[in-house]
Amino acid sequence: MLRAMPASTRATRYLGAFLRDMRTACKMLTTDVATHLDQSDSTVGRYERGELRLTWPVIGTLVTLYGGNADELAEARRRYDAAKNEPKPVRLPAKTLPAFRRLVNEERVATGVRTVQPIVVPGLLQIEEYTDALGDQLHDPSSRSVGASSVRQSRQQRLDPSEARPLHLHAILDEIVITRRVGGVAVMRKQLLHIIDLMGRDNITVQMVPAEAGAYGLTNGGIFIVDYEEPVEPSGVYFEYPAGNAWVENEKDVQRFAKIFDRAVRVASKPDETADFLHRQMRVLESK
Repeated sequence: MLRAMPASTRATRYLGAFLRDMRTACKMLTTDVATHLDQSDSTVGRYERGELRLTWPVIGTLVTLYGGNADELAEARRRYDAAKNEPKPVRLPAKTLPAFRRLVNEERVATGVRTVQPIVVPGLLQIEEYTDALGDQLHDPSSRSVGASSVRQSRQQRLDPSEARPLHLHAILDEIVITRRVGGVAVMRKQLLHIIDLMGRDNITVQMVPAEAGAYGLTNGGIFIVDYEEPVEPSGVYFEYPAGNAWVENEKDVQRFAKIFDRAVRVASKPDETADFLHRQMRVLESK
């Protein structure tokens, strides 16, 4: 009747929230539902949180139990189909931190990502040599994940404009991200050319915060704001800091990060001015 999920997904949470709202509207307790399904109370709570996926016959039974009408049954079916047809989770190395795991898998179903990067090029825009150069600078290079390249490629696939629903990326890069020579001159020249090429896609916007802009609200690692099509829940935020990373989805916290992004957009150069700077930096590197 119930199939365990490796983690809740946006679509399963969307379905679970709908069933929870129907249950509360008819003033039924989870214990009542558990008795009807011959399941535990905690199990009912887990599928309402999207942690367990119900089969369609059971969902239909619940809609009827809650006194649902034809429109509500159709809505339940729509959400069930969305959960069933979600892209498969990206395979990640076993040691992947939970917050980054969440980011990678939320990107599969997101409509857009807004990011501010004060230190390095974001993974969605990195070339393989740049990623490798970053990995070489780890405290223990031998601990670098052998699956990093495939994970990056899986993430970047959604930026392909030929995708059915290409991801929209708006990246704000600090000037130092563009001028720092990660991996040396040859690697950085190839990385900048890659960014310039990607800026030609309609679904990708890149802007640079010039050094003279001063402070703009971000002093540690980068942030990724993941946006969705359906308003079932607020955007999620992945952020990095010296000791690690975290995922937050509390609406007030998300709004705080959104303000940081908006502030960065206001002080950043326009996309065409950013492209000009990238070309100038390319010429600097070519002269080396």
